[in-house]
Amino acid sequence: MRVQSCDVSPQGDRITIALPERAGELRKIELSFDEASALAMTLPRLLSMALRRRFSDDSLRHVYALHGYKVECASDLRHLLLTLTADDGFDVAFAITLGAVPLFAQDLLTHRERLETSEPLLPN
Repeated sequence: MRVQSCDVSPQGDRITIALPERAGELRKIELSFDEASALAMTLPRLLSMALRRRFSDDSLRHVYALHGYKVECASDLRHLLLTLTADDGFDVAFAITLGAVPLFAQDLLTHRERLETSEPLLPN
């Protein structure tokens, strides 16, 4: 199943998604901004749960390959905005408190060092 079309109302308060039914006709789902936001927050967790159950492996998670990222200062001057982008235009933005930035950077460096000094997880 593929999403056939998506649209946003002129006011930005409604989102419409068209999905094909089995007979080939399109079924439109209309969501408020808040409903769409709640769905976007829920789907990644549900996808990981589905993978874990499907393959009986609690270590699995639904993962997107990182295509790019952008770091910006938030308008409140107390957060950095980190936008992560995957292929196909999927992106998500996170607000990170300035106090958490050094810890986040250290975690990234630590894991990089571990990867550089360890054996590959999977054979090439």
